[in-house]
Amino acid sequence: MQHRRHLLLACAIEGRQDRAGVFPLPHGATLIVADGAGGSGGGAAAAEAVVAAVASDLTLADASSWATLLSRVDQELPFGETTAVVLRVEGEQVFGASAGDSGALLIHGADESCTDLTAAQQRKPLLGSRRASPVPFSGLLGDSTLLMASDGLLKYARLEAIVGVVKEVEFAAIPRRLIDLVRLRSGALPDDVAIIVARWVST
Repeated sequence: MQHRRHLLLACAIEGRQDRAGVFPLPHGATLIVADGAGGSGGGAAAAEAVVAAVASDLTLADASSWATLLSRVDQELPFGETTAVVLRVEGEQVFGASAGDSGALLIHGADESCTDLTAAQQRKPLLGSRRASPVPFSGLLGDSTLLMASDGLLKYARLEAIVGVVKEVEFAAIPRRLIDLVRLRSGALPDDVAIIVARWVST
């Protein structure tokens, strides 16, 4: 009996400035997280504009093409600034580009390790500054879980706690449980949060 593979996808957003886009494709998906800079004015609109730019061109074929798209957005945003991490999952391949401090991690299934796909990104300047330097990246998804998140998670949660949630929690519930990691006792969050997770499963 031949097994088919299915890409599980889950997303959660809390806050006014962060945005996420999840676009399933025949052999994977294109995914984006953007965190509008609240202090710059127009941050939410800038984040929405990046998601819209990605939605208009979902099937770019390599990491450098995604970096070029983000560079174009950097020059064309009429106002506001934002981070962005965008990538395409195509079978086992993961490739994309990022600018700012939103990130993409591969949390590996065999052990407790993870790979930061966006380790080489430039945190500043942001998209919309006309001076951003998007950095391409690539990796292999395999049996790992892909986590994309804004700094509302990555800045305030310990990596060990993030990995624990990804390993132990039912897939669909992972984004909300990750947000709960950084929720204050008052119920508020220290920053806006956007999260996407993806994982291949056999059916």
